[in-house]
Amino acid sequence: MRLIAAYCTILLLNFALINNSLASNAASEPFQHHLSTAQAIEDIDQWFNWLHQTHPDLSHSIADIDKFYEKVAQIKTTINEPLTAMQLWQKMAPLNGMLADGHLKVGHGSSSQWRQWINEGVALFPFEVKVTQGSLIVERELAKQVSQYTGAKIVSINGKSTAVIVRKLLNNTHGDTPAFREHVLQSQFNRLFYMTFGPQKSFTIELEHNQKIHRVKLKAQAAIPSSLAQQSFADAFNITYSNTTALLTINTFAWHDFRQFLDYMDNTFSEIKKRKVNHLIIDIRNNGGGNDDMWMAGVLRYIADKPYKHFSSYRSKILLKYRDPGQIVGNVEQGENTRLIQPQPELDNFYRGKTSLLIGTGTYSSSIVFANTVQDYQFAQLIGTATGGRSTQSGGIQFMSLAHSQLQMISPRFLLTRPSGIKQMTPVQPERSLSQANIPQALSNLL
Repeated sequence: MRLIAAYCTILLLNFALINNSLASNAASEPFQHHLSTAQAIEDIDQWFNWLHQTHPDLSHSIADIDKFYEKVAQIKTTINEPLTAMQLWQKMAPLNGMLADGHLKVGHGSSSQWRQWINEGVALFPFEVKVTQGSLIVERELAKQVSQYTGAKIVSINGKSTAVIVRKLLNNTHGDTPAFREHVLQSQFNRLFYMTFGPQKSFTIELEHNQKIHRVKLKAQAAIPSSLAQQSFADAFNITYSNTTALLTINTFAWHDFRQFLDYMDNTFSEIKKRKVNHLIIDIRNNGGGNDDMWMAGVLRYIADKPYKHFSSYRSKILLKYRDPGQIVGNVEQGENTRLIQPQPELDNFYRGKTSLLIGTGTYSSSIVFANTVQDYQFAQLIGTATGGRSTQSGGIQFMSLAHSQLQMISPRFLLTRPSGIKQMTPVQPERSLSQANIPQALSNLL
């Protein structure tokens, strides 16, 4: 009996080791589990039905709805044998270009999932890059500040030309406009490369550097890209002064501690008054959005000198968890925004000087709504370059993981038109370029 018990224990230990090994491999290689053809098609149908139950109007961003439906049907016809979850994403991802909205996405994993996978050993392309007009420029080694190849142009990766690689990656990237998709690809390059071309242990990279061609072979790196690194408060919010000009950087409206943000902004505007600042520049070029309450309570509270509303009209799909009495789930409700937010000029630290809002391609979501409001009510002059996203924004994003593949899908539930009532499907345009904004050299050097 002891021998049988010992033998069973050994079998159980071996079985546990095998299971742990399989779990470890699964953890280190996301989306490598296999799906049957029926499971893959069920996942597509699940997403397709959920999308129509969630989005208020797909024609908002999809230029040709018939072509979109045909493409979805065509993808399903190509699934005639088992495939991995990653291969299913590779088939579905080109729909992102047709969806043409930064809040509408055929996704893969969340940021927190990717951080976990990388910490467990998932290895990525070893450079962080700048994507510009179809080219890839080395910015730094993965998770480091620089590289000996910083500034080098990547000519090819594993024998594929950069032009071919970038074209394929952009085809799989979500976003409102080509410029915004290029911006998204730059920040998510390592993840999108992994999902598009699969896990790879090493890379043969051809570089053009200092007018010479270099060929290097580098191992994939299990390191967190800077775009995935969790920001400190000082990274997200900071201010620099130069005489009577101040540069206030706000890189997100999604900070987890709302009270911390409000206290910081209140103290900041008190310091601005104390220093007698007469030109405040607010930089939201790298602000991907978040919660409108943050900029209403944290910024406009101190600079808005007239009543305002942050959108003029809306269209919203009624979802059960957000339903108000009398609303029917599944209906699309639309109407005008009649709520005016009152100014607070009586505040001791209310700011009355000149304000400039610095925008760029990376200004998106709630920060576009902020820019719309500031521009339409002339609370500040917009400077910089056009936003990558449209003036008319979608929002209220919802998440859903597909049953078999566990791919993460995203869809908005409402659409907002800017306060002026002009329904613009074009980016927010600045009134002046950065060079025309008369920014002191000390601050300009930081931009």
